Amino acid sequence: MESNLNRKDTSLVVVGSGIKFVSHITTETRIYIEHADKVLYLVNNPAMKEWIQKQNPHAESLDFLYTKYPLRLHCYRAITNFILETLRRNIHLCVVLYGHPAIFAQPALEAVIQAKKEGYYAKILPSISAEDCLFADLCIDPASHGCQSFEATDLLVRQRRIDPSSHLILWQVGSIGVLGHVRSHDNSKGAKLLLNHLIQYYHVDHQVILYEAAQYPHLEPRIDTLRLTELPEAPFSRISTLYVPPLCKVPCDEAMLITLGIKSTELQ
Repeated sequence: MESNLNRKDTSLVVVGSGIKFVSHITTETRIYIEHADKVLYLVNNPAMKEWIQKQNPHAESLDFLYTKYPLRLHCYRAITNFILETLRRNIHLCVVLYGHPAIFAQPALEAVIQAKKEGYYAKILPSISAEDCLFADLCIDPASHGCQSFEATDLLVRQRRIDPSSHLILWQVGSIGVLGHVRSHDNSKGAKLLLNHLIQYYHVDHQVILYEAAQYPHLEPRIDTLRLTELPEAPFSRISTLYVPPLCKVPCDEAMLITLGIKSTELQ
């Protein structure tokens, strides 16, 4: 029997729609969407859904699976299985996800990994994430101090250690402790717990930024500056990201500078 690795008629390509409507779609992504035998999509923008349908008449939404079960984890598994079942029809399949298709996109990521194990041609194309937008909108170079990036609930339940000398980005700060699908959520308890964790590393008056990337080209991003102590009362939304600037700069190790032949004056 012919190996899947030699098939010319089957492939799985996962792409991202980016954050800002249409303008973040790459040329490569557009081509895969247009020419796929089947397109599955999971995006949070009605206009983007309509755009995908216009690019490929064989496009189908995965919304019916995203909220099928109380726990998101079970919904994710169902989506992964649906993608693989569709792929096994021996077609060229394109899956479109909001943002970057490998960031907070567990279902498609696992589908690509499993498809490769089964011998199918499968890959993920890079796209623009909320973090990419944050770097640009806040004029941040993550290499200047290093950068740590955590999901907010994961930070708390695993008691992650923070390096206060680096940039810190916390995802999903508006839905701390939420593992299912809820229409409304009182985030004050989670925000207080987050504050208690952060003040182990930063002083209470340390300035932080509550950030939301612009969803459309004509809109501006949301950039709210507040003191850390104000976090429990902050106006969170489900797409809020928290940026915590470095508290201090780490001094250079003199012995290592000598070993590398670097002068401290040559560094920023």
